[in-house]
Formats: sequence, C-alpha cells, structure tokens
Amino acid sequence: MDDLLKLERNVRSIYAKTLSLLASRYRFNLPISDKDVPGSPRVLFLGNHSSGKSSFINYIAGADIQESGMAPTDDGFTLITYGEKEETLDGQTLVSHPELDYQDLANLGPEFLAKLQLKAYPSENLRQLTLIDSPGMIDSASSHQLRTYDFRECVRRFAESADLVLFFFDPDKPGTTGEAVSIFTRQLVGIDHKLLIVLNKVDLFDNIRDFARTYGTLCWNLSKTIPTKDTPHIYTTYVPGFATRPLEGNTKAIPLEDFDISRDEVVAEIMRAPARRADNLVSGLLSQARRLSVHVKVCLEAVTAYRRLVSRLWLGFCGLVMLSAGAAWLTRDWWLQPEWSDSFNEKNWEALTVPGIVLGSAFVGASLLWWFLSIGLRKLRRSIGTEEGVDVFFKRAYKDELSLQKRADLYAIWQTTKTGILDIMRVHGMRSLSASISSKTLLHKLEVAIEKDIPALRRKIDLHPEIRAEETEIPDTLTDQAELSTEKT
Repeated sequence: MDDLLKLERNVRSIYAKTLSLLASRYRFNLPISDKDVPGSPRVLFLGNHSSGKSSFINYIAGADIQESGMAPTDDGFTLITYGEKEETLDGQTLVSHPELDYQDLANLGPEFLAKLQLKAYPSENLRQLTLIDSPGMIDSASSHQLRTYDFRECVRRFAESADLVLFFFDPDKPGTTGEAVSIFTRQLVGIDHKLLIVLNKVDLFDNIRDFARTYGTLCWNLSKTIPTKDTPHIYTTYVPGFATRPLEGNTKAIPLEDFDISRDEVVAEIMRAPARRADNLVSGLLSQARRLSVHVKVCLEAVTAYRRLVSRLWLGFCGLVMLSAGAAWLTRDWWLQPEWSDSFNEKNWEALTVPGIVLGSAFVGASLLWWFLSIGLRKLRRSIGTEEGVDVFFKRAYKDELSLQKRADLYAIWQTTKTGILDIMRVHGMRSLSASISSKTLLHKLEVAIEKDIPALRRKIDLHPEIRAEETEIPDTLTDQAELSTEKT
C-alpha cells in the first residue's frame, strides 16, 4: 500500500509540474489535476433504467442500500462507500467535506448537486471500494431538455476518474436508447480498457431462443455504436433472488449455471478495482498528457500563423509610413523652393510631377500590401473557427509524423481534442493563447514526460507487482448469498 501511495504522489507531481500550468495557459480541460487524483478505487455503474444496476450494487454490498424497481427510481448519482455507521450525505455537504476527494464535482452546478448523494454503510465488501450508481438512460439523444443538469458531462467526469466502468443492458432494452448510444460514442471514447458490458437479468428469458435473439440484437446495436472491428465481450448474468420467471416445473427455462460463472467474473472484476488502480493512474496520466500535447501543438501552430500574419500587417503599415516619410525627404528640395509660395504656373506643375509620382507610388504600393494582408487575416480568422481550418493546422503541426506513416493514434486523439480547440477559437479568440518561449519549454517538458517519465512509472509497476493493491477474491458472503438464493428459487 505504501508503494501505491508513492505512485500516486509521483502521478500528482507530474500533473502539477508538467501538465497543469500548460493546460491552464491553453484552456485545456484537464479532468484530473494534481489536487484531485482520487484516493479510493471507484466503480461506475451505467445503463438503461431497470437494467439492474441498483440491484447489483445491493448484491455487492450485501444490503438493500439502493432502491430498485422496473420504473426509474432516481434521476441522480449516488456514491456508495464504507462507513463505520450507516449515513447519508447530500451533494452540497459532500463537495464541501474537507476529508473527501469530491470538491471538483462542485463546478458541475447546483442542479447536479441537488441530485447527488453519498451513502456510507458498514459492509466489508465496500471497505476498499466506492460504487457509483447512475440514473438510467432514457430514449432521447437530447437529454439536456429532460434533465436539469448536464448528464453527459457528469458521466464523462465519473468515467474518467473511475477504475472500472460497467454498462448494464437488460432483455427489454438491448442497447436501443438514444442516450446510451450518445454516451458510448462520445463520453466513453478512450476508456475501453476499463469498460465492461453486462447483459443482466438473463433469468427472465423463457427459453434459449429468446436469449439468443436478445444477445444478437445487443451485439448488432453495439457493432453500430462502438467503432471496433470485433464486438466487445458481453458478460451475461443475473442477480440471484430477483427472477420473475418461475423456474420450477418450467422445462424450457434456460439453465443458469453458466450465468453464475459469468456473474462471478463480473464480481471478481469489481473486487479487483484496487488492483486496477495503479495501472489506471498511469494509463490515465499518459492519455491526458498525449491529448494535452496535441491540443497545445495545434494551438501553437494556429497562433503562430496568426501572429506571423499580424506582424506582416504591421510591417506593411510601418513600411507605408516609412516610404511616405522617405519620399517626402527625397523630394524636400522641390517642396522647399521659394517659388511654391507664389502662384502656380506651368513650370511649377512640371516640377511637381517627379515628387508626386514618388509619393503616389509609395502610398499605392503600401496600401495594396496592407489590403492584401488584411484579407489574409480575415480569412485566417474565419478558417480557424471551422473544422476544416483547424484540421489544416493539425496536419501542419504533425506534418513530419504523418508524412512517414499513417498515425491512427494521432487522428483518434485529434478527434477528441478538436471540439475544445474550436470552442477556444470561437469564444476567446487567438489573442488568448500563448506563443512564448516558456510555453514551448513547457511543451518540450511534456513531451519528455510522455517519452520517458510516464513509461518509467509503467516499468516500475511491472517490475514491482506489490505496487498494485492485493487481488481480492469474491467474498464468501456473496457466494453464500448466491447459493442461498438459488436454493430458494
């Protein structure tokens, strides 16, 4: 455990010294900072309503902590953790508690805090875990009109800080809700390594054909939602004692032994969340560092092009002034002749031709240069606010890497950071970004961390397995509970 705490301090140090300042300068949304690396392993439960999330949490805790039912029972997030006594804290108290690591949730807004609570319960199975129950997905891709808070942003924040994410489906809604599709395609991108997909309530099927049909439907929906070649592994399970189909005397009922094994596998993954923590800390740090690097490089490329054009514009203006002054100085002999004070005659106009041509040519040339650069600056400003425009700067920033080989990893990171850059350009403008030497030095330091410092932490984990928390077997209480429920059924 001491080695794990040391690893957490090293991760915090890299966040503080390498990532935080650079992220602040370039308005990068850094989900995890040096102050909020979570201290307790977290498991996030997502899924459609009535898919069995709350029942599974109660099964893990060994107590009826969460309400469960076929209809939606709650529209908020609940954190279930260990406590010496049974206790419930509301959202405002939770984020202001000095001994809890949830202060960062306050910026999700008062509407979210009104839907947030923490429940402490004296269950040994929760001693090293924090289980996060979420509201069920709804049949609308535009949930902001149906919820009083930004549900997708909350899911993203919890998913990025969690050590394990479980997404539950049930036989009635095998992946058909619009909100579930949106969460998969946006908020859960990049966390596949800690995502488990669970088809729950398989004890509701009357026969194996119904199960096969539903399983195939879920695979089909996931194949259209998750952009991977192979369909991810789907755990098929149920919670003992919650079956609504009578099994006794039903010769067509599907046998549940294999599903018991699958449930044990899911429980084992949940209980080894502390063991995942060390890997997730380093993986999360590396992921955020790479995203920040792409974000900063593209911003630097854009702001450098912008300031280069602005410099040329000012240079054209200064050239206009200097040419006009130079032309006036060169023609001073004509302008200072005493006959200019007399009335003009034909000879005076002939003498005026030479300085007039010089001054006119200088003014026209400088004005054309100013006009041309002004048009270029306006075009640059307009292009920066479009996806096509920022794509150009991405390709410029990585022209060497992209010219050598196809970099699918870079393109994937770019797709996740592009929206943030577009928001900066549209809201704050190019002048808000830094192009100083110190920023470039920080970027170089970040690249060194990506190439050397963070891989060194990974090697330390591999060489010293004791850094990981001890593997936790399935508690005997859960095994006994499952056997007892099966016997009753």
